Amino acid sequence: MTAAEITALLRSKRYPLGTEAALQLAIEQVLTDAGVSFEREARLAPGERIDFLCAGGIGIEAKTRCGKRIIYRQLQRYARHEAVNALILATGTALGLPPRIDSKPIYFVSLGRASL
Repeated sequence: MTAAEITALLRSKRYPLGTEAALQLAIEQVLTDAGVSFEREARLAPGERIDFLCAGGIGIEAKTRCGKRIIYRQLQRYARHEAVNALILATGTALGLPPRIDSKPIYFVSLGRASL
């Protein structure tokens, strides 16, 4: 699956927004049900773990409530890794993102929109 296809898949579901752990479990179930190959809490470097690293280097980061700058800096760090070819951010935080960070495409899943 491509990053765009995984993004569309994630956008088609509703998620619990109470805790990141519950959100991650729900995303894991969606990916598993769709047959997407992934690694949970994939280590990119010492102290750098992305929530999901799917086949093809598609990284997924899930955030329930977090500061915009913190999220952006985390995505910047992940985008610098060779193992990551694209990033998907699934969050309830409203923010604008550029189409790319360090030449890596960024996709956005608004969890607030999915809950409406």
